[in-house]
Formats: sequence, C-alpha cells, structure tokens
Amino acid sequence: MSDWIGLSVIIAIICGALWFFSTLGKPYDATPEEFERRAREGGYMRAGLFGLIQLLNPKGAKAIEVQRDLKSGYYNKKRVPGDGDDSSKFKVQGSKSD
Repeated sequence: MSDWIGLSVIIAIICGALWFFSTLGKPYDATPEEFERRAREGGYMRAGLFGLIQLLNPKGAKAIEVQRDLKSGYYNKKRVPGDGDDSSKFKVQGSKSD
C-alpha cells in the first residue's frame, strides 16, 4: 500500500512541475504602458546586478567585455572584417597585396 502512495506522490510532483513550466513559458498580455514601465524598472536592477557581478567576479566582467568586442567586430583590439563588411575598408590580415 505504501508503494502506491509513494508512486502517487512522485507522479503528482512530476505533473505539478510540468504544469508549472508550461505556465511559465506562456507569454503574458501587457499594455504598451505596462511594458514600458516594467522595462524601465528592470533596467536599474540589471545595472545594479552587473555592478555586483563585476565586484564579485572580475574575470567574468572581462569575459563580458571580450564578448561585446567580438560581437562588434574587434579581436585583440583590432578591427577584423566579417561577412557583412565592405572589403575595401579593411585589409585581410596576412595579405601580400601591398
């Protein structure tokens, strides 16, 4: 009898977790004013958390800066051409066409 009770508790926990995650993934309806208010309030919290992360983990902050540089096209402080760049603006590193 206790096996069935334990099994039903485990099944209830799994069903509850599935229901929770399904409701968590649904988008919510918000008016444009409410969206703007939430975006404005959340920005201050993110900025504060980013400052705290920089204090607690300086290598992590450096990694974030490097990722931002790579996204903007810089590698080791040098501009490197990408697929969408105009090839006449940049020279390919190691080319002998000078």
